[in-house]
Amino acid sequence: MLIKNGTIHDGLGFAGQRDLRIESGLITGLGESLPIREGEEVFDAAGMEVLPGFIQTISNWGVNGSAYEIRPSSNDNDERSDPITPDLDAFYAFNGRAITYQQMGAYGVTAVGVAPTDNNLFGGTIAAFTVDGVNPYKMCLKRDIAMMASVTNSLKRTYGTRQTAPQTRMWIFANFAEQLRKAAAYKLEEDKPEDRKLLALQRVVKGELPLFVACDSLIAAERVREITEQYPELRLVLINGFGLTGEENWIVEKRLPVVVRVAANPLDDCAMQLDLGGIAKLAEQGVPVVLSGTAANSFLAREDVLWNCAEMMKVIHDSERVLSMATSTPAKLLGIDGQTGSIREGLRADIVIWSANPMKTWQARIIRTYSGGEVIYREGDVRKCI
Repeated sequence: MLIKNGTIHDGLGFAGQRDLRIESGLITGLGESLPIREGEEVFDAAGMEVLPGFIQTISNWGVNGSAYEIRPSSNDNDERSDPITPDLDAFYAFNGRAITYQQMGAYGVTAVGVAPTDNNLFGGTIAAFTVDGVNPYKMCLKRDIAMMASVTNSLKRTYGTRQTAPQTRMWIFANFAEQLRKAAAYKLEEDKPEDRKLLALQRVVKGELPLFVACDSLIAAERVREITEQYPELRLVLINGFGLTGEENWIVEKRLPVVVRVAANPLDDCAMQLDLGGIAKLAEQGVPVVLSGTAANSFLAREDVLWNCAEMMKVIHDSERVLSMATSTPAKLLGIDGQTGSIREGLRADIVIWSANPMKTWQARIIRTYSGGEVIYREGDVRKCI
């Protein structure tokens, strides 16, 4: 098909009127006044804005089943039997039918990073998926993206109520350091079974796999920094951004990516420390900043990426820069920028046609959402409250 006369925002900084051609699910043409081919469907997007689909970088979407599933509300990415489970893989928690039923495309989201929850110190690896389909193997954009870790109070709330460790910050940070130390020193021995947990963490220490760490304060982030800087190859990514002021030179010097999430509970005292002005200062100094939604997958969270963008627009006032924080930058962080996250020839046609620029006005409506060139939402479609 051919989308004509729309204002293209490529997610990389460009905005201008272009035509866009889609063939076999891919973007195969971008330019002014592209000729219409015989038999080609044409959509006239005059007066409309064409954006890459948003990417929900760290989420639980597609994990819970719908009310009609065999396993509704299964929370299959939340292994609470052991706070240290780095050998697990969030890919196995994903349910294609669930994410299709949850209609992420109706909110402009076309890809999600599915991660273990914040309830374990080391939870396992992250995988990325499209938001339409049934078969997780066909929907998966990439597996084994990064190791998810957490040093937040979620661990104490999860395990402390059972009177088991971790109940304190002392345990959390002591074991965070100890597990990395053991992984760095670990060697396979012929006469002993392999330690899958240490092997998984050894990849992190060697820099083969990034380490995404959820922190709930600046102090927590500083402690993570102190522990991880002993391993020069380790690739650290900070999750949440709570408490960051923009004066953290150690983040700027190493260009450590920061994934900004919003709280599922608006009264979360840690989330109240989120200062988007401070985050913007880091971005101005070259720090890769990603605007994600909440980690929860309540239906109320489906607009959180857009909400985060709207809040950042109050600080940065540059719609193309803010758009990149929800599209091309998260795609690069997840290692899927060769497939999606921007509007370029050769990439998946994961695009959203809006009535106006959603970075600038809440009046913008989604006219159509495409996933791999297929329409997954049209304005007027019924939205399901799940």
